[in-house]
Amino acid sequence: MTQCDKEGTCSSTDRQEATRFLFTVWKRRWAGLVLLFGSLFIGMSSYAQESGLQNDLAQVANESTLEITTIGRKSGKPRTKPIWFVYDQGALYIQSGKDGKTHWYRNLQKNPQMQLKIGQLSLTGRAQFVTDLAESERVHDLFRSKYSLARVAGLVGSSIGHGKVVLVEQLAEFTAQE
Repeated sequence: MTQCDKEGTCSSTDRQEATRFLFTVWKRRWAGLVLLFGSLFIGMSSYAQESGLQNDLAQVANESTLEITTIGRKSGKPRTKPIWFVYDQGALYIQSGKDGKTHWYRNLQKNPQMQLKIGQLSLTGRAQFVTDLAESERVHDLFRSKYSLARVAGLVGSSIGHGKVVLVEQLAEFTAQE
């Protein structure tokens, strides 16, 4: 800091030093504001992309099936299979029958990355295995609501619509590079 005499007068060197100090503080605050507004813009841009994706998903939510592509746990090759899905409150769920012994589910256990195609919408995502029983039952109810076959099959004791639940996280639109 600068040193001034008792009357508050400072030498020119002290004034220059004080000016440099104030300019440095101003620059840092300006840079801070730029960073703040920049991050807000990026955040809004990310929100716009996310809400755009949610709008796209809401438009295909009534489709009957999606195509899931996983990487084979033994072969390492892409494997594609049509499966049922539900979309609820911004979340996309899939479920495996046969108590989780389907190939696509076991592939996701080894490598949770996946590609999905719902109508014309192509996505990438990551499997989050739902282990909470209440959440699993809630998702099973969503499947029974959407798919009448699951309701009827449940009445006769089938496990259709009662599989291992997977939440698809980190959803992003996928564009194939040619």
